[in-house]
Amino acid sequence: MNSVYNAESTGSIQQLGPTAKGIFAIDTLNTMSNSSSQLISDVGLNRRVSVPLFVILGLSALPALLFAPPGVGISVLVLNLIIGSAVAFLRVKISAAEDGLHASCMRIFRVSFRWAEITAVEEGRETGVLEGAGYRVLPGGRVGLLVGGPTLEIRDARRSYVLSVADPESVITEVRRRLDAAGAAR
Repeated sequence: MNSVYNAESTGSIQQLGPTAKGIFAIDTLNTMSNSSSQLISDVGLNRRVSVPLFVILGLSALPALLFAPPGVGISVLVLNLIIGSAVAFLRVKISAAEDGLHASCMRIFRVSFRWAEITAVEEGRETGVLEGAGYRVLPGGRVGLLVGGPTLEIRDARRSYVLSVADPESVITEVRRRLDAAGAAR
């Protein structure tokens, strides 16, 4: 088995560890192992975050290209292209399954909630450059999986999680529907 993570723990961010081949394992929100999983949100990097980020990356390479020896300047440019490429593919995916709600960012960071653990779900405020993108530790002890734009805030007994979503209202509706169904099944 190539994936290395603890599927039993919930409500915590987990970084997938290296596999025997030395690469990061990729988990696509349990869709391979749990066929009843439904993708309810898939959102990429918001322009309010990506444009300033790419401008900063471009400008940061300029001094090295102009004033450093050619090898150093090109190395800095290549490094910035690699970082820019990684950021360009930044996504937050949220899926609903029988066992709970699952979210991942960059397919590396993951948070999972069992339906019974969720105490509140509501629309969060829009995020941008100041909050950053990717896995973020936010003020007030909140944890975010962010790409900029609209968000959803989910609370459990331990903390609040802020997740970027494409359409907060439809995700909230689906999560509440699943919460009601899980409550009726108990």
